[in-house]
Amino acid sequence: QNAKKIVMKLKNIFMLLALTLGTFAFVACGDDDDAAPPKKASEFNKEVVGTYQGWTQLRSAIIPSATNPGRYANDTFTLALADDGSLVATFTDATWGTATIKGVQVTKLEGGKGYKLEDADGKFVMNPREPENPTQTFPCELDDATISADKTQMTAVIETNMGFGPGKMTFTFQTGEMPTE
Repeated sequence: QNAKKIVMKLKNIFMLLALTLGTFAFVACGDDDDAAPPKKASEFNKEVVGTYQGWTQLRSAIIPSATNPGRYANDTFTLALADDGSLVATFTDATWGTATIKGVQVTKLEGGKGYKLEDADGKFVMNPREPENPTQTFPCELDDATISADKTQMTAVIETNMGFGPGKMTFTFQTGEMPTE
């Protein structure tokens, strides 16, 4: 009879141990760890989000001298939050097309002088100048970009290879109407 009690106690202990290990295994193998927690947008990213209307001056060594520097009216510069908390910067011009840069992170410049945009690459989709020319897409990288403290001027250096050679283009975007000269 004592032997039966000991066997029953051992079975109970074994069942309790199996149940405990099973619970730990279930919790440890759950899919909670599979998804990385979403990144939070920095406060600086949130501060610059918006759609800005204005005009652009474009300078580049890879653009023919007849249009360098070029000035373009009715441009749009948009900064939107992505799901991962970074920014998507989109510049749109009727002549040149659309540049979309993803993964932008914003830091504050010293002394409150504005913002710095960094860590990003994307694509530049050039609109056809003549109907017989197809739209072309080129990879591009954001080298250096800043936004003024009052968010009225954005300057960006974009490096790209547009088929006639690699080079850098400097966009200076100003909100408001383009002045006449």
